[in-house]
Amino acid sequence: GEFDVTRRMLLFLILTACRSGEVRGMSWAEVNVKTGVWTIPAERMKAGKSHVVPLSDQALDILTAFRTMFGNSRYLHPGRYDGDTPISNATLNRVIDTVVERIRETDPDFQSFGVHDLRRTFSTGLNRAKFDDRWIEMSLAHAPRNRIAAVYNVNRYLAERKIMLQCWADMLDAWVKGESAKELIADAKRRTAE
Repeated sequence: GEFDVTRRMLLFLILTACRSGEVRGMSWAEVNVKTGVWTIPAERMKAGKSHVVPLSDQALDILTAFRTMFGNSRYLHPGRYDGDTPISNATLNRVIDTVVERIRETDPDFQSFGVHDLRRTFSTGLNRAKFDDRWIEMSLAHAPRNRIAAVYNVNRYLAERKIMLQCWADMLDAWVKGESAKELIADAKRRTAE
């Protein structure tokens, strides 16, 4: 139902590490399914620079499902009452609140969180896995700290980020099944070193 669809939107946010507004405002025209790359135009980015997101297989699967459901809207996931507006942040947060309530039935101390916290989860997970923090920062579209040294190139580390983002998606799948992600991480690091 509708809840499951919105849950997939949240999963897409976790997989891509993009800001809520960037994902909610995403239009089909920004995605190249052949190359598996989503390019967010500069005017939709907080830092005012376009941002390239290599999409994992799991993220592409979500897009394929949404295309079937919402292909007649220009938005990835339109609002419930108006196909010309994207889904709201409030709707996404409502789904999170519902999930948190369910978790609290068995774990009363579980902390509440919002859509914006999903980016921190991405950062923490990949930093713990000891991926190159430049790739993580690029994925979060954070402007490099040293502006002079930073020749900001949207395609920078694209190959490495593609491997890392696919590994991140696979790590989440493994954790959901209660499995270790150690081998996946080691394998991804071998491939980025090649």
